[in-house]
Amino acid sequence: MRNEMNDKNIIVNKPEPKPGILERGDLFAIAVGMVIGSGMVTLIGPAMAYTGYSVWLAYLTAIVMGFFMVFPYIILGGTMRVAGGPYSIVTNLSGVSTGGLVAYTKLVTPILNSSFALALGLYLNNLLPGITVKALAIAGVVILFVLNLLGMDIFAKVSKILSTVLLITMVLYVVFGLTQIRQPIFDFSGDKMFTGGFKGFMLAALLLINSANGYYNVLWYGKDAKRATKDVPFAAMSCVPCLLFIYVGLAMVTGGVLPHDEVAGVETILPAAQEILPGIVYKLFMIGGPIMAIITTLNGVFNDVRYPIAQAAKDGWLPKGILKENRFGAPYLIYTYTLIVVLLPIIFDMSIVTITNIFQVITFFMNVTVVYAISRLPKKYPDTWKKNKFHLSSAGLYVFCTISIIIYTIIFIKGIFSIKLVYAVSAVIVMVALILIGVYLTRKGGIRIETSIWQPAEEEKNE
Repeated sequence: MRNEMNDKNIIVNKPEPKPGILERGDLFAIAVGMVIGSGMVTLIGPAMAYTGYSVWLAYLTAIVMGFFMVFPYIILGGTMRVAGGPYSIVTNLSGVSTGGLVAYTKLVTPILNSSFALALGLYLNNLLPGITVKALAIAGVVILFVLNLLGMDIFAKVSKILSTVLLITMVLYVVFGLTQIRQPIFDFSGDKMFTGGFKGFMLAALLLINSANGYYNVLWYGKDAKRATKDVPFAAMSCVPCLLFIYVGLAMVTGGVLPHDEVAGVETILPAAQEILPGIVYKLFMIGGPIMAIITTLNGVFNDVRYPIAQAAKDGWLPKGILKENRFGAPYLIYTYTLIVVLLPIIFDMSIVTITNIFQVITFFMNVTVVYAISRLPKKYPDTWKKNKFHLSSAGLYVFCTISIIIYTIIFIKGIFSIKLVYAVSAVIVMVALILIGVYLTRKGGIRIETSIWQPAEEEKNE
């Protein structure tokens, strides 16, 4: 256990556990489950409104940009064994005050799940047309909230099965759909291709990028991996070919079956699906594909927020009172707060695109902070860095971190100019305020941080 202290605060790195049991195949399944989700079934139509039939090319661009955006995380995964999330990374590599920024950012990130709830409402509305999208979205979130409050995470035990069903459903749909394309989506000189010019094309790619890089979160499974620094990066990077086929293929099908004006701007992939699938098959596809993708992603918000916020409270960033649990072991105050954050954008009638843009703005500071922390690897752990699995020099790491920060910055600027001024100003004010609170509490003292990032065992280094 390694401790770092100053006059007022302390950072404690937990003792390294023994190697886990997850092998390469297990980690790949987890990574796929993390990236194949709601974004692919909600954002293609809105992206098509920006760029027309070239939306499939925009998705390809988003996948490539997304890879370079998160590649520093993958490099870290090929150098260190990691378990504690962004909070653990930045506090271990950059110090206490940066941990406050990450901890507080987690208070506002649930807003993205508002877009997933709206997407659920849109899809369920096709099955239950008598109930409004807004009502279905709110009902879906509340039901998942109650189930989690009762300690009934119904998806946890069957997540691997659900991910497999979802993957098979989407692959079969794409394979069949590609045979049904009727529109000139490969006519690069057509009047419905690149309808928004270069600007529109990039706006589409930058909108889609959030749905195309979630595989890097497999990094946090380093504690449970058998050979973390070897298998975690492999699992993450193996997702990229899968995305290129499923996401680009889905964009081709969604934009290539019906005329442009019938699809552009629509926040579901249903127009094309309804056109090419028979009635009962269409409904089965809707349930096994889009609805399952959305529900599994949306349900994850409660655990995604639970542990970072609980850790922030234990470490001293938030009041410890929020850690209270009910008789089912659920932190009901944290879950209730999460529910409120998710519901507010829905109640105020924000669109899926607006919510996505706001999320990209508010997470900018955290993302840049994490990438900067990763750039400090050679300085913090020089001997371990020399044995990184990518055989990168320090200069190589700095180049990839710089590329990542540039992409995050472009997304931030796009987000600022894509939402109403009041939303942009509010998002920036909130994040600056949270940064200042973090700095104040760091100077005040009393912060005790536990991190989970370890240098790999000797036998793993030498493989």
